[in-house]
Amino acid sequence: MNFVRKALLVILTPIFVTLLFATAFDTGVVRVATHPATVKKIVADSGVYNNIIPSLLKQAGSVNSQTGSVELTNPAVQSAAKTTFSPQFLQTTTNSTIDSIYAWLDGKTTVPNFKIDLTSQKQQFAELVAQAAGTQATSLPACTTPVDMSSYNVFTANCLPAGTTASDVSGGTLNTLLSGKGFLDNPVITADTVKASGSNQSVFTDKLKNVPPNYRRAKQTPLILALLTLLVGTAIVFLCSTRRKGLRHVAITVAAIGIFMLLFAWGLNEAVSKEVPKVSFNNAAFDTNVRALVTDLAQAIDKNYWWFGGVYTALGIAGIGGIWYTKKGSAHPTEHEADKKTFQPPVKSKV
Repeated sequence: MNFVRKALLVILTPIFVTLLFATAFDTGVVRVATHPATVKKIVADSGVYNNIIPSLLKQAGSVNSQTGSVELTNPAVQSAAKTTFSPQFLQTTTNSTIDSIYAWLDGKTTVPNFKIDLTSQKQQFAELVAQAAGTQATSLPACTTPVDMSSYNVFTANCLPAGTTASDVSGGTLNTLLSGKGFLDNPVITADTVKASGSNQSVFTDKLKNVPPNYRRAKQTPLILALLTLLVGTAIVFLCSTRRKGLRHVAITVAAIGIFMLLFAWGLNEAVSKEVPKVSFNNAAFDTNVRALVTDLAQAIDKNYWWFGGVYTALGIAGIGGIWYTKKGSAHPTEHEADKKTFQPPVKSKV
């Protein structure tokens, strides 16, 4: 029986340690991932709303139609995009989309009910660029040689093709941006329009259909892990030869894990500060946003480790101190003292 008890202790102790770590890690992930307000704040703090449109324009390169093309990297185009797609507009639209996705994850809707309608923004953007193109055209002298209009760029040209007016340039630019391909080809985005590659079905009812029930189960895992940790810790206490030894064993383990977590939290913070600046996607503005986003996520999880490390350490030290205090103040004699008091030397018989 004693062998079985010791064998169980050998098995349960590493399980207890694993559960302590798992509870802390899982709580941190769930705390960040399941709260829309936290996600919104992390995205906003990254500064992505200030740079995402210029990054998308740079990635698209140009808008092309049968009548011509418009380079999207031109400063006048970038300025029009920033005016049309302001950070406030992007943040409001994104927050609304995040809310609808969490409503879907929580089972309140069968699919996310977001609708991102950029039709009016696309029209405004095209009109602003067309206006800038017309203004630029009025300042150019007439060309003295033939010009290939399919590759003509009024923002970089030195002259205006013969027979072409500023109004023609402005109208052509507007038509190209509205009918061409390359940027905002589908200005209305809903859950139904987000499809998996090679599928005509919404990704939310196809590839991601099992995500909501798994998400709801994941939200319960911190409580489950905490209860399992408590049960395993209790079992260790009762498996030790005495309750005092069991409590001391558990307290020391909890304190040691707490101290380790505090050191891990410090190390994670140092690693993030050194490694995140190395992240690069060959886009200066986008790199800055991604680095800020990764840093914010890491710090959110890091705070969780600081918190759990502090709680574990405090509980462990309090437990060790309580055991020591009760032992010192106990009026009951120790086993050694009891043996001395009950020991009677043999009485020599008289002959």
